[in-house]
Amino acid sequence: MAPRGKLIAIGGAENRNHFEKEKLDVLARILKEMQGGNTVIEIIPTASGIPTQVGREYDKAFHSLGCKDAAVMNIRRKKDAEKKDFLLRIKNCDGIMFSGGNQARLSEIFLGTEFLEILKHRYQTEPDFVIAGTSAGAMAQSGKMINGGAPTEALIRGKALMINGLGFINNAIIDSHFVNRGRFGRLMVAVAEHPEMIGIGISEDTAVVITEERYLEIIGNGLVVIMDGTQLQYNSVKEGKGKMLNLENMIFNLFSKGMGYDMQERRSVVAEVVKLG
Repeated sequence: MAPRGKLIAIGGAENRNHFEKEKLDVLARILKEMQGGNTVIEIIPTASGIPTQVGREYDKAFHSLGCKDAAVMNIRRKKDAEKKDFLLRIKNCDGIMFSGGNQARLSEIFLGTEFLEILKHRYQTEPDFVIAGTSAGAMAQSGKMINGGAPTEALIRGKALMINGLGFINNAIIDSHFVNRGRFGRLMVAVAEHPEMIGIGISEDTAVVITEERYLEIIGNGLVVIMDGTQLQYNSVKEGKGKMLNLENMIFNLFSKGMGYDMQERRSVVAEVVKLG
């Protein structure tokens, strides 16, 4: 059964410190997918090394967009995620926003918790529930998650650094700051290792809205790269690790705002079609 909620994966560095509404395009879309100005959103800066500052920035940004109830969850350890107050809050909010930082922290703290199970249940069963994340918070949405690594080294060694993510989406691997930091190599290798999955590389101040674990809609100001390894004719990753990489027929797609992609049919669609499902 397809999830009824929505994921919003942001490539990082989205505008949040400019309080003119027209410059907060991505954050405004998050609220629109929830309940608009009446949204109750929980900001989770767990991945960040400066959680207080980051939490305050998102709080101000969402309030500047008219959100009446944006709050920050100070979750720094696994036992923090077990607090009854936090569990109650995620049962009653309209959606959450994971900040950027270190994606491995999100796996370390949330995997195996009731907190994560509540989020997954609500995402699976509630049409208006939204799980948003930026940078590390976007990458952690995948079941298989890239955990660092230089793009050129990944290509040379034919090996991507992968760990378990939070598992909201299991048919894709997400990478952030993609064009801005030249991360083509590591996502290419990750897709070569898992060719059944779509690779989604998202630029800064850009996002994909994912519905039914199938449809992507591109929003924001940059580009999204989609990698499809299902047609690979020759894939040296399967021959052993640590060798120079050889790939034949990896499919690349490049999209911007107004376009969409069907991960099941492996084809592009206009955004209006994505919205209709």
